[in-house]
Amino acid sequence: MNIFVGCSSREEIAKDYLDLATEVGDRLKGVHFIIGGSLHGMMGSVVKHIPKPDITQIILKDYVNEGESYSSSYQICETSFERMEHIWNATDIFLILPGGTGTLGEIITFLEENRMKKEKKKIIVFNYQGFYDDIIAFVEKTKEKKFCNDDILAGLSFANCLDEVVELMKG
Repeated sequence: MNIFVGCSSREEIAKDYLDLATEVGDRLKGVHFIIGGSLHGMMGSVVKHIPKPDITQIILKDYVNEGESYSSSYQICETSFERMEHIWNATDIFLILPGGTGTLGEIITFLEENRMKKEKKKIIVFNYQGFYDDIIAFVEKTKEKKFCNDDILAGLSFANCLDEVVELMKG
């Protein structure tokens, strides 16, 4: 199973987010990880604690010098559009942890791709400590105001704890 993990790669974030990322990596050992950036911050914490990583890095050319490669496969992309296409094609399940605008862009892109495709992919957003409460409210508002159909939300799930994430990945 190929799992994309989208999250922050910033080093300045609070330690509890880094600890969360480490726990996610530990709980999901045995899957093939797809990561879309450098190995800093939460992203690095997810994968650096896996003994023999089964990881594909799909990264923008501009970020190649920001960190070492710790992956079994390394794909360099010229544009963010190309990067997202490669991530979409390589992934079975998308797992979104707390992150910034890059992570938000990934969520929106995956939702839109799911809407356009016949076969839907799972998008699991880990709402750790209510991090994505505003996104949940936005999604509900767009549905309520008829700015989107329910089909754009196909495959989208929110989890509030890691046990829920693991269950959603199984089901």
